[in-house]
Amino acid sequence: MLVQVQPHDPGRVSATLPVPWVLLPARLVGVAVIALPLLLTGRLRLTRRALPLVVVAGLCEVLGFGSFALGARADVAVAAVLASQFAAIAGVVAYVLFRERLSRLQVCGVTVVVIGVAALTAVQV
Repeated sequence: MLVQVQPHDPGRVSATLPVPWVLLPARLVGVAVIALPLLLTGRLRLTRRALPLVVVAGLCEVLGFGSFALGARADVAVAAVLASQFAAIAGVVAYVLFRERLSRLQVCGVTVVVIGVAALTAVQV
């Protein structure tokens, strides 16, 4: 099945292509380019303690990318804005859950993101 996308409609691919097909290429490249060569050369080190963390991280990545693909079906602009806030959200979550220290620049970045989102929300209402 060949999917044709119009240049003026970037969100159409996620609407016409099933989500598993959207998720597959990145997983295949990761396995073929990173994991397989490390495994074949004997340089892939994975301890029992790290295995659950690696599995959870992989599942979260697939879940996040799948959520983005589904969100882009409804409104690609909103999905893109939410995805662009990943770093700021990750910083705040690391601060709250893991007691990570945020530098002044990181705090300024999170503040700019919050003010920007609030301003755009106010304009939209």
